[in-house]
Amino acid sequence: MNPRQSRQRGAALFVSLIMLVLITLFVLAAINMSTINLRITANSQVRGEVIAAAQQAIEQVASRNFTANPQASTVTVDLHNDQTKTDYTVAVAKPACLNTIPITMLELADRDNSDPDDVACRGSAAVQNSGLLPPSDNNSLCKTQQWDVNATGADTANSGAVINVHQGLARRIEISQTC
Repeated sequence: MNPRQSRQRGAALFVSLIMLVLITLFVLAAINMSTINLRITANSQVRGEVIAAAQQAIEQVASRNFTANPQASTVTVDLHNDQTKTDYTVAVAKPACLNTIPITMLELADRDNSDPDDVACRGSAAVQNSGLLPPSDNNSLCKTQQWDVNATGADTANSGAVINVHQGLARRIEISQTC
């Protein structure tokens, strides 16, 4: 046996072990990154679903006449149409009236008279004004209230995600109602 060959026998084993360790480290890093990316994607999906549930709860509150007696409420939302369990619970805080803006007769005159809400606003003012066109600064008997509805959605079953959504709403009401 050649003395030069005996010195090289251990070098091939050593290089192959180093390569095996490096490949193992690369595989472990790839697995770790894919696990982190999967968690990020799942959290993003849950966040989007909780926002959608909070929006749906706000729409349910907005569809009622909440301006007469604003109250806090809890809404259960089933986004997946699975009747066996509730996906999200949304707490809707008591809607807050921010301000009131009078609607002028001129604003009503700019419309095409097809809005049934305008009839009540005009009809009352026409009686007061004896059928004459009111001046442009005359307010109708309606006003617009601006409200803030705050909903807090939570995914308590799985991720524990909690999202707070604010929505501004405007409602036309009679002039006699107050905030």
